[in-house]
Amino acid sequence: MSVSRSDSSLELELSCPVCFHLFSEPVTLPCGHTYCLNCLEKTKTSAAPGCKGQYCCPECREMYQGSEALQKNFKLRNVVESYRASVRQTDCGVIEKECLETFSQTGECCASSLNKRSDHREEVEAERKNGQDTDEQRSKLANMIKDLKTKIAFVEDVLSKEVERQTAVKTVNSALRADVARVIEEMMELMRSYSIAGMELIEGELRPKEEALGRRVKYVSDLHKRLKEMEIQAGTLLLEWDKTTFCEGLLETEAQVTTLMVEEPPVEMPEDTGEMHTIMTRVCAEFEQRNAQLRVDLGASQRALRAVLNPSEVTFDPDTVHSSLLLSEDLKTASFSVTKQPYPARAERFTSFLQVFSSQSFSSGEHRWGVKVEGCPWVVGVCYRGLPRSGMGSGLESSGHAWCLMWCDNLLRAYEQGQETPLKRTPALNRMEILLSFSQCTLAFYSISNVSGAKTHLHTFKTGFTEPVYLAVRMMSGQPKAHITLCQ
Repeated sequence: MSVSRSDSSLELELSCPVCFHLFSEPVTLPCGHTYCLNCLEKTKTSAAPGCKGQYCCPECREMYQGSEALQKNFKLRNVVESYRASVRQTDCGVIEKECLETFSQTGECCASSLNKRSDHREEVEAERKNGQDTDEQRSKLANMIKDLKTKIAFVEDVLSKEVERQTAVKTVNSALRADVARVIEEMMELMRSYSIAGMELIEGELRPKEEALGRRVKYVSDLHKRLKEMEIQAGTLLLEWDKTTFCEGLLETEAQVTTLMVEEPPVEMPEDTGEMHTIMTRVCAEFEQRNAQLRVDLGASQRALRAVLNPSEVTFDPDTVHSSLLLSEDLKTASFSVTKQPYPARAERFTSFLQVFSSQSFSSGEHRWGVKVEGCPWVVGVCYRGLPRSGMGSGLESSGHAWCLMWCDNLLRAYEQGQETPLKRTPALNRMEILLSFSQCTLAFYSISNVSGAKTHLHTFKTGFTEPVYLAVRMMSGQPKAHITLCQ
């Protein structure tokens, strides 16, 4: 034989004692003996009848607990694979050399040896192919695990972002719920106060007459009771047969009866419908005043609620409006009034120009407003609270703290901190959209078509506001039907 004795000994050591082939998927028992996994499964025998799950080693008969006791021998498997690779490289040359040497001695022996080696080579090749198939499957599984890890990392990143987003949304929503609950509680408190005050007003007007009637009823009831008692007393005296006792009792009874007969019940009061009408008229007048105040207070609460639900909510400020401008009940429209309105005198009120501020100020976020103007030239924009309220410097276009557009005589102009920029001739412009972005430091104006609703860019101011800004409008002339309306 040309194969060295050491190689034969190594192949013997690397062979399964059951199938006598090189180990395939070797596993080691707790006793230390090693077998092919398939061979051990085929030869597995129970340790004793009735001992389910316990089996014996084919060589030493030591017991072990089923498949969970089998340890895969990866190191031995690698050694076997290495040996197979070395055999594949040398096997063909060895076989040819052995056949030539043997054939010189005897052709028959050579043929026999060649056939045996050919069979062995087929077995080795089959085992190699099985090993390659297993390796390919393991490589495929390893790639699947790698892909899974990549996918897991991606999903974990998405999950982390979604959890952060969920937390942020819950925080914002919790604050929104608290603000809404606060405003609604204020509205409920207004209604409770209105209800209590209203009932106290009614009671104050109705209770005096009820108390007077109660006193009359009590007086008549007491008189009736004393008369009944005297009737019983006189009847008892009438049955008295002792002359002395009768005479004494008669004198006393006569005096008491005389006193009672003198007392007269109150004169019956005539129905006085006029008095009740007077009372109800007074109550109605008082309720009207309270209703007016309630409408004002509830209106403020409703606007506060709208501001909570819509941070861009905007209304005109009654404390700044010029006395020749009349505000609608919802504070969304300012109309020219020939008659000056009796507004309270306030330092915040405009007196030189037909101007008005918004009640709300804005210092962050993104905001969008619509403005509709009818019947007058106008100035629309934003400015700081410190704009003067009287004099030439109180005009929006003249202020160093205002950013606005002016439409007058069919000309459109932009004013930035008092500096004029002519834009273009515009025959008609009565609908606009204003976009205020604090993140982009821009204030943009667009015209809105009355027919198609299409937007056309007019002008954009680029500036960083250093104070909260207010929406402000101005009518440049007083026309009977002129009005400016704020739209969402």
